[in-house]
Amino acid sequence: MNANTESIAFRVNRNDPNLKELILEYPYFPRNADEWEVLGRSIGRNTHLENIEIDFISWVGDENEHVAFVRSFCHGLSQNRYLQRFALRFCDFDLFENGILQQLVPFLEHNQHLRVLDFYFSPIESGGARLLGSTLTRRINKSLEKIVLSGTEMGLDDEGESVNDLLTSLKEYPHLKTLELETNDIGPAGCTILSSLLDSPNSQVEKLDLRDTDIDNNMLVSLTSSLAKNTVLQELNLGNNLSITVAGWAPLLSLLRSPTCNLKKISLNESTINYNVTVALVDSLTNNHTLTSLVLCGNPSITTPGFVAVSTLLQMEGTNLEHLDLGENELDDDVAVALSRSLAKNCTLKSLMLNDNPSITAAGFIALSAVLRNPISRLRLLDLRENNIDDDSTIAFATSLINNHKLKTLRLGTPPPISATGWAAFASLLCDSSSINNTYLSNHTLLSFGYSLRHLPGADKVHLCLELNKRNEGCRSHKIILTHFIGRFSMEPFAKMKVGLLVHVLAWISKLRVECRNGSCCISQSALFHFFRSEPSLFGQLGKINA
Repeated sequence: MNANTESIAFRVNRNDPNLKELILEYPYFPRNADEWEVLGRSIGRNTHLENIEIDFISWVGDENEHVAFVRSFCHGLSQNRYLQRFALRFCDFDLFENGILQQLVPFLEHNQHLRVLDFYFSPIESGGARLLGSTLTRRINKSLEKIVLSGTEMGLDDEGESVNDLLTSLKEYPHLKTLELETNDIGPAGCTILSSLLDSPNSQVEKLDLRDTDIDNNMLVSLTSSLAKNTVLQELNLGNNLSITVAGWAPLLSLLRSPTCNLKKISLNESTINYNVTVALVDSLTNNHTLTSLVLCGNPSITTPGFVAVSTLLQMEGTNLEHLDLGENELDDDVAVALSRSLAKNCTLKSLMLNDNPSITAAGFIALSAVLRNPISRLRLLDLRENNIDDDSTIAFATSLINNHKLKTLRLGTPPPISATGWAAFASLLCDSSSINNTYLSNHTLLSFGYSLRHLPGADKVHLCLELNKRNEGCRSHKIILTHFIGRFSMEPFAKMKVGLLVHVLAWISKLRVECRNGSCCISQSALFHFFRSEPSLFGQLGKINA
C-alpha cells in the first residue's frame, strides 16, 4: 500500500471512531492478496465505519488476480454488521460467476444497519439477480432506502425473468426511496411487478431510473397507470427506451397533464420523441406546476420548431422549471434566440444545458449572453461545452456578467476554447484593476468554468480570481490588496483622503492575509511598506494623531 492507504488501513484496524467513510479507487488500492484480505478482515471487525465505496474504474492488471483480491476482501468484510452504505462500482468482472456476491450474502442478510446498496455497472447477471432477490427476502430488517443496480446486466440472457424475484422482494421494503435499474432488461413481468410496487399505498419510492431497460408501449401503459395513483414518486428517467414508439408516449403525456401528478423531474433523453410528441408534451405541461427538471438531450428528431416550442415553457405563467437539458440536439441560432426571448421573462430556471450543439454561431451565443444581464435571471449554471465559442461570444458573456450576481458556473469546454483576448475579458470581469472601486465592484460570484484552469496558458489571473471567489467572505479585500498594494503601488486613491480616515484604512490593510502557495503569509507588511515609502510625511501626521 502507499503511505496514505497504509494510514487508512491502520485506522480501520484500530477501529478509529472518527473514521466514518472509506473510499478506495485505483491506483490507491492494496497491492497484493494479503493486503486486500487484511483490510477486509479489519472492516469486518470495525464498528464505526458507515460508508465504504470501492471504485474499480481504470484498474489495470490481471483479471484473475483481481478476482482473487476482491473475493478475499469481501470474505473478511462479510462479517461487518454496522456499515450503512456499501458500494462496488465499475467492476469489469461478473460478481456472481466469480463467487464474490456469494461471499457478501452474510453481510447483506444480517447487517441490519445497511441503508444503501450500490453495484453501479458491476455485473451480477441473471444468477446474481436471483441470489440477491432471495437474500433480500431473508433480511429481517427491511431497512434499505437506496438500491443501485444500474449496468448489472440483469435479465439480459433470460428476457427479464431473473429480475422478477428481485423486484418482488423489494415490495417488503417500506423505506425504499431510490431504485436505479438502468441498462437491465426488466421484461414485461418485471414491469408488472414494478408497477404493483409503485401502486402500493405504502410505496415510498421517490426516484426511479429506468434508462435503457427495453420498456415498450405496453409496459409504459402499465407504469403510467400505477403512477396515476402514486403521489410519492418525484423523479422518473425513461431515457434510451427505443422500443417506445412515437404513439407510445401518449400515456405519459396524459399523466403529466393530470392535476394529481407529483413528478418533479423527468428524463426522456435519447428517445423516439419527435416534433409532434414534443408539441403534445409542451401542451401537457402548460398547467403543470410541479415539474422542476426536464431532460431532452440527445433528441435531434425534435427539430428546430420543436425546440422553439419547448422554449415557450420558460415564459408560461406558473412554470417552476429549474433545470432544462437540451444538449446534443443539433440546435441552431433560431433556438438560441427563442430561448433568450423566453428567458427574458423567466425567473425560475437555475441550470441550462446546451452542450454539444456546434450549429449555434456567435449570433446565437450573443443573444443568449444578453439573458445574463437581466436582473430577474436566476441562472446558476450554463453549460456550453463542445460548441463553437469564438472571441466575440466569449467577450459577450464576460460583458454580460459584469453586474450578474447569480451565475456560478459557466462551462465552455474541456479545456475552454478561449484565446488570450477572451481570458483578458474574463480577467477584467473578475478583477477590474482600473481603480480600487472598480475592483470592489467586479464579479465575485462566478466560481468555475467547469474545468481546472491551474495550468492553462493565459488563464493564470482568471484561475486566481476564481479561487478567491470560492472563499466568498473577504474575496473583495484580497483582490484589492493583490491588485493595488502588491508589486506596484499608487497613492492616487488616497491623495485627497483625510488623515483621520487613513488611520482606518491602514488598520484594515494590516489585518489582511492571503493564501500563498506555501501556506498562509501576511501581506500587510509589504502593503504598508509601499504605502509609507510613497508618502513618508504621513509618519509625522499619524504620529501626531496617535499622540
